[in-house]
Amino acid sequence: MMKPHVLAALLCWGVFFWSAPVSANPKLAELEQKIADLALLQEQLAHRIEQVQNIRAALNEQRSILISEIRLLVKNFHVNTLQQAQEQTRLRNNIDLMRQVLSYGDELDAKVLFYQNGRERLAYLSRLAEDDIRMLSALNDLKIDALTTQISLIVNRYLPEAHVIQIDPQRIALIPAEQVWERVSKEK
Repeated sequence: MMKPHVLAALLCWGVFFWSAPVSANPKLAELEQKIADLALLQEQLAHRIEQVQNIRAALNEQRSILISEIRLLVKNFHVNTLQQAQEQTRLRNNIDLMRQVLSYGDELDAKVLFYQNGRERLAYLSRLAEDDIRMLSALNDLKIDALTTQISLIVNRYLPEAHVIQIDPQRIALIPAEQVWERVSKEK
């Protein structure tokens, strides 16, 4: 029977022996750095989601105000059609504002989905990388290279949006006035 102190020394030596190549492996260090990058990017995307939700809440408030005013004007001027509404300057202006509010709201909703998808992809890659680190003895450099490349591609896709919400007003297609009229008419 082996003495306890000899067994402990062998176990320590075995842990050191088996872990030394892992920590000396530059591919592992690169993968660990990628995991840190993923965590940071996930946090940044979470902040962008929060910002978009705050902006969306403000737009919803503006939308409610506009709808109330449109309904009041429709009632006061006995307006039944979009054409009649377009003849009233205030109504026409409010419908145009609603077009912008609704269009930007749709764009912000798309941004939230984009950010959420990014966070899910990053979480998946992070879990995959962590699992691969745990199983490093079974991994080869090619698999680590493929994973770090995949991580880099996803990071590059979401990184520009992680610092600031990017909406190009030139690329937003305004909702047609008819759709605004339909939404306002149907909404209670």
